[in-house]
Amino acid sequence: MKDYNQLTLYDRQKIEEGLNDRLSFRKIAAIIDRSPSTVSREVKENRTPKAVKVKQQSVCRERNWCKLTGVCETCRREGATCATCDICDCSKVCKVYIPQLTCERLAKAPWTCNGCRKNKYGCNRNNRMVYLAKAADVLSTERRSESRQGFDMPMERAEHIAAVVRPALKRGLSPYEVAVLYADVVDVSVSTLYRMIEAGVGDMANIDLERKVGFKPRAHIKPKSQTKHSKERNYEAFCKLPDERKAAASEMDTIEGRKRDRQCLLTLYHKPSHAHLAFLMAAQECEETKDKLEYLKGVCPPSLFKTITETVLTDNGGEMADEDGIDAIFGGTKKDPHLYYCDPRRSDQKPHCEKNHSELRQIFPKGITPMDDVDAWDVAVALSHVNSSPRKVLCGKTPIQMFLAFFGDEGRELLGSLGIAEVHRDKLTLKPDILDIERKKRGLPPLFGN
Repeated sequence: MKDYNQLTLYDRQKIEEGLNDRLSFRKIAAIIDRSPSTVSREVKENRTPKAVKVKQQSVCRERNWCKLTGVCETCRREGATCATCDICDCSKVCKVYIPQLTCERLAKAPWTCNGCRKNKYGCNRNNRMVYLAKAADVLSTERRSESRQGFDMPMERAEHIAAVVRPALKRGLSPYEVAVLYADVVDVSVSTLYRMIEAGVGDMANIDLERKVGFKPRAHIKPKSQTKHSKERNYEAFCKLPDERKAAASEMDTIEGRKRDRQCLLTLYHKPSHAHLAFLMAAQECEETKDKLEYLKGVCPPSLFKTITETVLTDNGGEMADEDGIDAIFGGTKKDPHLYYCDPRRSDQKPHCEKNHSELRQIFPKGITPMDDVDAWDVAVALSHVNSSPRKVLCGKTPIQMFLAFFGDEGRELLGSLGIAEVHRDKLTLKPDILDIERKKRGLPPLFGN
């Protein structure tokens, strides 16, 4: 006998053929290599009413033999037998009306009219049931689909969970981050949270989910001039590195605000821990890039700096043009480079950095953030919140926790120098509002509010 799996349409066709041939459930089960109880359940659960045209008088057991006429005092069909009338309900006017009994065949196996001999002579019962393979397959599919929808819990508990989840969604947290940070309170799976939001429990809605709302379509603009770099530092050379160096590589890029702004962010993403570092640059120029990397080198413990810059992959922007100068800061040379470049217009070659930029973009929206008004403390606030959000790829841990697990006191010293600290779950916010909240505490005007 087969291991358990769902019945197929072919199996159901064999069941239908067996019922039509008046075979027992045991014989049908042997044909499709299933148990008799499986066939019995299948027939009983997925049978359907037989589509027949039924007149009002057909509920009478004597309809086929009834010869009465003129039962109604005002009959509109003089001389016609009452059994053929479809105007009046004979159960209310006929004194000899006998209610029709339920067919015994439907009350026990095989539960259907399939194979019944009376079908050939015209059964007068209106509650006939039949097993049809295609209809049964559709019913089974719909039942399985419905069983996976919604959420199985009392509404009181759902409302209690929503009271915790709703404020967290308003702060820009994803359902996964909420499920991890508030596991002791919520205690449901991420998929259940999505279904609760979809169902609108506690006034939650998909509009609160940034990725479900959608992103603005990419604008088609003229590409910037590309950096010319040597073949020793191209992406092909990077791919030839040992696997352990590629896995431990950091990725470097920049984040812009409005088009008219001069300031931007230089970001350095440590791939193993998913930690994101960022530095405010006065202009998107190569000299500024080197200045910020020199600053990082000065505040970072030497052994830690050597580790996170042993292999760095970046793009072809003009701010990365001086490959020898930047690589010298990392401690690389032409024979043993530490700096490598993606191919032109191939940001997908450093996908981890691009993916985590979306987290920073939740706080620094592209085209909206007045980057010229941003200061270093705003950057530290944003990095503290971004690096405090749990990641599924880290099994629910945060980038800060992983960075400290890797580098211990040296990692804590670097994060402290950059003003990055882990944020409590109740204060974690991944929206621009957090910058205005912290600026208000420092007596500064808001970046986005009034």
